[in-house]
Amino acid sequence: MERLDDAFVDARVLVEVPVGSRKALLVPQAALITRSGLDFVRVMREEGEVERVVVPGETVMRDGKAFVEILTGLAAGDSVILP
Repeated sequence: MERLDDAFVDARVLVEVPVGSRKALLVPQAALITRSGLDFVRVMREEGEVERVVVPGETVMRDGKAFVEILTGLAAGDSVILP
């Protein structure tokens, strides 16, 4: 029987294992406006620019940029306006 290589015995390796996935609405952190304890995002509508109250979730880093998950207040396809 051939011996197994023991070069990595007792070595520690950082491993990230995804435990699942889910869909989320993410907006750039710069799009989130906080006033009087409420969070808003500007959205383009037919009648012009409007502010929507949103409930933000966790902050997620993607390609070195911060995005905020929006739990309620936006729908897929809404056009978010950045400041």
